Amino acid sequence: MKTFEDGKWLYGDSWERFPINDGEVWQAGKNVIAVKDLTNLAQLDFFGLPQFDMSYVDPPWNTGNINSFYTKAGFSEKKEFDAFIEKLLNLLKTYSPKLNYIEMGSQNLDFLKDLIVSLNGIVTNVWKIKYYQKNPCFLIRYTFETPSIIDFDFTGIDDDYTPRFAMQFEPNVNSVLDLCTGRGLTGRTAFSLGKTFFGTELNKRRLACLIDYYSQQGLTIQKL
Repeated sequence: MKTFEDGKWLYGDSWERFPINDGEVWQAGKNVIAVKDLTNLAQLDFFGLPQFDMSYVDPPWNTGNINSFYTKAGFSEKKEFDAFIEKLLNLLKTYSPKLNYIEMGSQNLDFLKDLIVSLNGIVTNVWKIKYYQKNPCFLIRYTFETPSIIDFDFTGIDDDYTPRFAMQFEPNVNSVLDLCTGRGLTGRTAFSLGKTFFGTELNKRRLACLIDYYSQQGLTIQKL
């Protein structure tokens, strides 16, 4: 079986067309994306905005998932779930205090909710949704400011669609942040709804898929 080095985790050939590398920040139209390891980030100033209207993140759900993502990105170092999620939430508290959505499996759902509260966040909703059309998972809506109410029930909806509904039903959302961008579902959704997307991703080849999508939509691509 092939490895990262000899071609298993290439995610197509988008990276050959848009060879973004570790640490780089690229712009596609108004959207800004970067290859960053969030565990090493102290700030998000490279995006050029002090805060964002909303975040939608689907992070790894446990330590095994985290280390699988690092392996697929070509890294051998090991990460722990607790420290990874704590860093993620602290960055979101600073840069997206008003409104956040985060997906999580059942194993660490209570840990995540307790962590949000320990950081003085407020969990407004927890919905049981679907992952890959069949697997159960949970969508948490939370804030670090005065909570608002959303008049929509995400229960049972697949996470292919939940980012779209979140962006449609939340008022006054122009900028969307995702610190675990992957191949760019949240970024593509934001673009289709006229929002500006800002995202980081560990795996350069996965992130190149989103750049390729933006290029196909006619956006100008440039390295910052």
